[in-house]
Amino acid sequence: MSAHEAPHVRIEVPTVPAAGAGQQAPTGDALHGLMRVVSKRRRWIIGAVALCELMALGVTLMMRPTYQATATIELNKQGSGMDLGLGDALSSTFGGGAESLLTDLQTETAILEGDSLALAVIQQLKLATAPPFASKPGAIGPEKAEAGLPLEQAPITRTRLLTIFRGHLRVVPERGTRLIQVSFQSHDQNQAAQVANELVEAYKSNYRQTHYDATTETSGWLTTQLTDLKTNVEEAEKKLTDFEKANGILSFNMATPSSTFGKEPTGGGGGFNGAEIHSPIIQKLDEVNQELTQAEANRIGKEAIYRLTQTGNADVVLGLQGDSLAMQSQSMVLTQGGGLSNLQVLRSQQGQLKVQLAQAATSYGVNNRHLKDIDVQIKSLDEQISQELQLITKRAFADYQLAKQTEDEIRRQFEQQQAAASKLNDVAIQFAVLSDEAMSHKLLYEDLYTKLQEANISAGIKATNITVVSPARTESEPIRPKPAMYLGLGMLIGIFLGLAAAYTVDSLDRTVSTPEEIEEITGKPVIGIIPDLMRSGKSYGSYIRRTLSKTEEQDSSGTLQVWMLAHPDSVAAEAFRSLRTSIMLSRAGGGAKTILITSCVPGEGKTTLTSNLAAAFAQHNKKVIIVEADMRRPRMMHVMEVSSVVGLSNVLTATATCEEAIVHGVQLPTLDILPAGQQPPNPSELLGSAAFAELLAKLRDQYDLVLLDSPPALLVADPVSIASLADAVVWVSRAGVVTRPYLSRVAGLIARSEMPVIGFVLNGVHGDESGYGYGYGSYYAERDKGDKKNAHGA
Repeated sequence: MSAHEAPHVRIEVPTVPAAGAGQQAPTGDALHGLMRVVSKRRRWIIGAVALCELMALGVTLMMRPTYQATATIELNKQGSGMDLGLGDALSSTFGGGAESLLTDLQTETAILEGDSLALAVIQQLKLATAPPFASKPGAIGPEKAEAGLPLEQAPITRTRLLTIFRGHLRVVPERGTRLIQVSFQSHDQNQAAQVANELVEAYKSNYRQTHYDATTETSGWLTTQLTDLKTNVEEAEKKLTDFEKANGILSFNMATPSSTFGKEPTGGGGGFNGAEIHSPIIQKLDEVNQELTQAEANRIGKEAIYRLTQTGNADVVLGLQGDSLAMQSQSMVLTQGGGLSNLQVLRSQQGQLKVQLAQAATSYGVNNRHLKDIDVQIKSLDEQISQELQLITKRAFADYQLAKQTEDEIRRQFEQQQAAASKLNDVAIQFAVLSDEAMSHKLLYEDLYTKLQEANISAGIKATNITVVSPARTESEPIRPKPAMYLGLGMLIGIFLGLAAAYTVDSLDRTVSTPEEIEEITGKPVIGIIPDLMRSGKSYGSYIRRTLSKTEEQDSSGTLQVWMLAHPDSVAAEAFRSLRTSIMLSRAGGGAKTILITSCVPGEGKTTLTSNLAAAFAQHNKKVIIVEADMRRPRMMHVMEVSSVVGLSNVLTATATCEEAIVHGVQLPTLDILPAGQQPPNPSELLGSAAFAELLAKLRDQYDLVLLDSPPALLVADPVSIASLADAVVWVSRAGVVTRPYLSRVAGLIARSEMPVIGFVLNGVHGDESGYGYGYGSYYAERDKGDKKNAHGA
């Protein structure tokens, strides 16, 4: 991490872990996750966008301008040329409307896209020698052998030219209209317009020629048919004349077949198909037919009256007096024997007696003699009414019999007259058939003759149903390339690919680089964030892990390896001070005098954090000692420039005293260090011994703060042993190095061993990735650059 480009860091006040610490906390909503990935992997997104934009720009610069010219034609419903009067008939037979229009447009579109018109345009404009149709120089193979041959005899060349032509041609019918757009694309705007217009002209010429050939063929067929039809007309007229002479028919009036053909013969006129015969027999037949109709109606009416009288109901019979049917038929029921007046009088008297009977029964009782007299009178009237009804029925029956006999007589006369007329009707039918046949042949001949003349005229006109609405014109602006669209599309594709790459990399990346991830997995707070010191090029981690050149060894001094002392005003120094504040404000760290600093695996910055944190506390007027408990791979002596070979291992094995092993005033007057000493064969046993516990108790009494630099907790058991003696534990995790499985194991280890972990420190954070910082890192970066420039000048 470079002091010259110090990233932003965040000051965090430690928080108390929520209940259920050690369990995973919610990760936030989807938007937060999206922004985290975008912020963390924005280099992938920016790189993808930049790459796609460069590619779009390259395509735009390398692509030749392509122009498109469009001609619009209209397909009319009917042409003015070859129309033999069959258009309406075909339209009514096969239908029309939207489906017919769609079929017509698809048909004409297929013709415009066909090979015949394309070849005609290629030959007319000599496109075979013009770009992009011209073959490349030095062509070899079969196409070279076809050089100089017509296209009809050069299949390979023809196929290549047609493929190129179809690739640049666009024929699109406009939906809901009879318009078709014919477009051609070319790098030459003049060629595009010429090809589009020439294709339309070739289409019109082909349409006219096709319809001319069809009209000529139809005319020839009509001429042959007319010759045969003329012979049929002459034969039909001769048959009609011979029939008239043979049957002596002189007074027939013939109508034209166009108005009478197909009609049935009329009985009254005695004619057939418009041919009428003026004959007394037919006239007499009509008169008898009328009389028969009247007699039949009269018989039906009188039979109905007779049926009513048979009911024996006086009221029904009396109803005939006002019936229109009975009055029109002049029935004897109404005209003879007084009609219905006697029956009416008797019914009236009967009604009066019944009224008197009802009144007397009410006044005198049912056994009165007067009632019996009235009852006798009523019975007498009932008998008289019955007799009167019988007389009326007899009159009605007699009247019915008379009408029936009259009808039968007239019917016999009609049948005799009909037999006489039928003979004449047979002659009329034969005459009508012959006359209609002759007239039909004659009219058909005249109609086809007219159509033949029209077809000859149509063939000469060569009309077409194609109208050019808008010819193709030379365009000034190309349709391709479109820089704005290509660059915009490149940006969209770049964003999509960048997001996809970012999410893919993020999903495959098992490392942890944000505080939220650590808190989510471990359930412990992150109490400090340390920027990546590797960017300075002078990181002690880098200095320790690699062999420096002699020049670097000579130039390096102890002050350069403790960042708090080498760059006290840098963002990294502020980060260590923030960590010091977080430890002091935490409940466990506020009163803690022994703090263990450990990590998951090597290389996460335990020694770096311990040395700088010790310097921070020492600058805060604290008497601090660093105990280098990592006796397997001690690094503190290199960081703090300590040359003593006596250390912790010697004290625990009683080969040296504590006062002899402690190095006083390292870098700062209040900062001491107890080095690891010589590497023992059993460091775990020494750290778990009572001597080590006694040593820590002694140091607690002598110093304000004891910092223990221990080995990685996931590799050895030393940190677990030491944690039981420490007041607090600070866990260091390096961003991009520690993984989720490591942190999951750490969470389990902390829960099992009940380590007093007050929080995690996220080390090696890139401020431009995670977005954590004070906001004034640029100030320190600019100042560090100035300092470096002055140093070089000196």
